[in-house]
Amino acid sequence: MALAPLIAITLLCIAWSLWIRRVTWSCRWEVAATLNIALQGAAVVLMSPWASETVGQWLYSLTGKWNLEDYLGHDCYIVAASAVVYNALGRLEYDHALQQRFRSHVELPATLCIPLLLAAFWLGNGAAIYRPDFFDVPTDFWLNMYWLLLCGMLIYLLGYGARALLILRHDPRSRPIANVYLFASAMGIVACLVRITTAFFPQLQTVQGTTLVWVFACACGAGFALTSAHSWRLKTKWFTGAKS
Repeated sequence: MALAPLIAITLLCIAWSLWIRRVTWSCRWEVAATLNIALQGAAVVLMSPWASETVGQWLYSLTGKWNLEDYLGHDCYIVAASAVVYNALGRLEYDHALQQRFRSHVELPATLCIPLLLAAFWLGNGAAIYRPDFFDVPTDFWLNMYWLLLCGMLIYLLGYGARALLILRHDPRSRPIANVYLFASAMGIVACLVRITTAFFPQLQTVQGTTLVWVFACACGAGFALTSAHSWRLKTKWFTGAKS
């Protein structure tokens, strides 16, 4: 399966969602959902072979390290998953409780994870061996630690957000949107589990294994994007109806 059409479709879904939600950047309770979509779009672009052949070459000329654009894309995923949690918690808690829980359970571990990822990336094959698709870089001890840290953090964040979404499902009005958000979160978690498996078992590091990670990751991004766009259109339709 060619990656280019899959990546292009995902980016089209994200671009359409950002256009639909363009006014939400100034809306306090909607900006986290929009930020999640934008960061997932940035992550997909930075992880793409196109970025490796352009941005990656430029970063290598500056630093002497390969695949830095992929590391930056993975950081975008961590912040995007954190935004998912913030958006879900914002539907359940008041300001003080939300800020306190978010800082201790989400912001702190995510902030600690990013420099640890950079260290593992810098010391291993991730920065030493070039591949257009970072999933194809052969793993060593440090790159395995990199994937374990990254995927473990993303699973934790997406799982934390899913817990809040399960509570939101009890409200019949929120249930359809929460269900699709849960599906998108599950796709992200599966992508991480597949990546950990293929990283620690080199015999599984095949084209099919790489493609599976991309399929689930793109399903996660497209799922969040389309659902967020639909959710905002429903809200604007309700407001328009209320005014009329």
